[in-house]
Amino acid sequence: MHRLLASIAVILFLFSCSPQLSVHQINTHNISVDAFSGKPDSGVQAIIKPFRDSIANDMSKLVAVSATPLVKGKPESKLTNLVADIVLEAGTNYCISSNLNFRPDASYVNYGGLRASLPQGEITVGHIFQLMPFENEVVLIRISGESMLLMAERIAMRGGEGISGMKLGIRNEKVAALRIGGKVVDPSALYWLVTNDYIANGGDQMSMFANPTERLDTKIKIRDVLIQTLADRYQKVGILDINEDGRIYHEQ
Repeated sequence: MHRLLASIAVILFLFSCSPQLSVHQINTHNISVDAFSGKPDSGVQAIIKPFRDSIANDMSKLVAVSATPLVKGKPESKLTNLVADIVLEAGTNYCISSNLNFRPDASYVNYGGLRASLPQGEITVGHIFQLMPFENEVVLIRISGESMLLMAERIAMRGGEGISGMKLGIRNEKVAALRIGGKVVDPSALYWLVTNDYIANGGDQMSMFANPTERLDTKIKIRDVLIQTLADRYQKVGILDINEDGRIYHEQ
């Protein structure tokens, strides 16, 4: 036993006397990964192919045909007007189908939420996914006129965004006039606004929306609404011809 303890003591002494090791140099190099790094596995490719072909087929389906390119811009644009109008229409249709005793007053679509333009000519499902790659849903919130004015101030500071049911005048990046349904906004009145769930949660600096008087989550994807509405319009009226209408304007 004494011999064992003595051996352990010697080992501990030797380790305690060993020099401290430290890293003084590190050498690295990159390993390039590209299409030529290796051959695709034929078995995996065979499994993936039916799904890839199905998705490609779905993405190539025709939705509508546009007379002009639909590009977002400020203070308003054909694209922001189109999407805001469709979102307001979706909110209205939801109220009708749900037998609700009100209709939304206006809609708001954040500029950054539109990630691509729509081309002149054929618009496919794939184009709509590029425009709106997120899973945003239609939400209705009931807020005060004061909150609507705060929203308008934010839009004015940004130089314009997507609105429908409203008319906004901007002067020196401030609100010069705001009308909803043709009437000047009453700060003490309540209004129903249609937007997406991200904005309704206060995203994109829209904190004035975070605590509404009432809120209705429709669970309807905005992207699905865009596809269906544009397809319906194309079937009914043919080639789409979207125009700007002065809903956001600059005052001197």
